[in-house]
Amino acid sequence: MVIIMKKLNLISLAVVVALAGCSDDDDKIESLSVENTIAVGSEQCINGGIETQTGEDSNQNGELDADEVTASTVACNDPATSLNAQQLAPLTTNTWFKEAQTKLVTSQDNIANIVKESGKAKNVILFVGDGMGISTVTAARILAGQLQGKMGEEHQLSFETLPFSGFAKTYNVDAQTPDSAGTMTAMASGVKTDVGVIGIDEAVVNGNCLSGKGHELITSLELAEIAGKSTGIISTARITHATPAATYAKSASRNWEDISDMPESEAANCEDIASQLVNFEKNLEARFAGIDVDGIEVVMGGGRRHFLPKDAAFNSADAVSSVEGDRTDGRDLTAEWQAQYPTGQY
Repeated sequence: MVIIMKKLNLISLAVVVALAGCSDDDDKIESLSVENTIAVGSEQCINGGIETQTGEDSNQNGELDADEVTASTVACNDPATSLNAQQLAPLTTNTWFKEAQTKLVTSQDNIANIVKESGKAKNVILFVGDGMGISTVTAARILAGQLQGKMGEEHQLSFETLPFSGFAKTYNVDAQTPDSAGTMTAMASGVKTDVGVIGIDEAVVNGNCLSGKGHELITSLELAEIAGKSTGIISTARITHATPAATYAKSASRNWEDISDMPESEAANCEDIASQLVNFEKNLEARFAGIDVDGIEVVMGGGRRHFLPKDAAFNSADAVSSVEGDRTDGRDLTAEWQAQYPTGQY
């Protein structure tokens, strides 16, 4: 972008010189060219740019007045595809993140030659078996082997054949036995937090909306969106359940899946999880100036009731209850999503 801008400046300078040299000997009216900087976040250019205005100095005051402009061109900077150090500070200055980075660097040093030969990943798919600890994996390994007529203990599951594997300590800052909200937040951001908290660091008070303001974490899915990659979330549980929600939502309580689950005092200041999914693109762009994302491409899971009003008129064709929706604010989030993405499929 720097090279492009330098070329643009040189071209603009050449235009100024060329036009300034063109004047009428009779009336001395000169042609002028002026460059104006477009601020980051403007409607013209989301990440800023340059507007070049040209015209004739009819009043001969040496300046290009608004009514003298005859042409205007805009050159926008490319949208940001990464976050700067200041924006990443909530992660990079966090003790959990820094300790993990140190361990990661050590591991990378140990396998540098292998990584060099095999290259680096183009895309990432994270499979999460909720509650899939050592005992569960052991039982699955033995059964899978026995079903194939082999010694179950000697069998290898598909992911056990990969060249690298490791263990992660699953606990929350305030609990030895963790829950899905805090542990998935750690997996998605690299920062451990409290039980029942989604996408916010340990400074938050569980169930207190305002205490989480300014402590929102940045997830791997959000970074992938900013980098221009396609993203998706697929769950066998509700899509607003703590595990999938930790990739896109920021909530002081995992239970706030829709507005009917929130106390009135909290609903006035925070957005429920289902609403955050529908507004993911808008919310992410509001957090970081200069970025332009296109939203999550694929979302599959359960929990439709959290997206529909508590009104039988909004029941789906395959509804199994008399009133399918739970929302008490009258919003039909499925309709809102379709309005935002008219070419999408629901």
